[in-house]
Amino acid sequence: METEIKPSLVKRIILGKNKPSALLRILCWFTLIWDSLLILYMLATGIIILIRGSQFSEDSVLQDFTTQFCFTYAALHGFSLLAAILLYRQRKFGFWLYLVSNVVLVVSTFLFLETLKADYIHITFTLVMIGLFGTQWKRLS
Repeated sequence: METEIKPSLVKRIILGKNKPSALLRILCWFTLIWDSLLILYMLATGIIILIRGSQFSEDSVLQDFTTQFCFTYAALHGFSLLAAILLYRQRKFGFWLYLVSNVVLVVSTFLFLETLKADYIHITFTLVMIGLFGTQWKRLS
């Protein structure tokens, strides 16, 4: 007897049975996609740096990227991804995990990257997303 795992079953196992509000669903799906892409990008960049060494030109945006930064950044986006899953499942712990992981993401870029000036777009986007998730606080359990 073979059991076939259907995509809808996997989705239900990961995201739960209850559907959150439309705004929370949109925010969670955006965060899931965004964090997944950044995890893949940072892991690939870290692996390339491990293999080739950091031989980026001096005018490159990537000149300060180290393997430690890439893997740390990927791990922090992993926590943000987990937080989005928990928020989709309507858990308050997901909001706190999202808040902490994204604040640490913003701060870590300033700690690791010396050439980075104040990135107001990144800070503003993070604060807006935290605020939008915060508007859904009453719907979380």
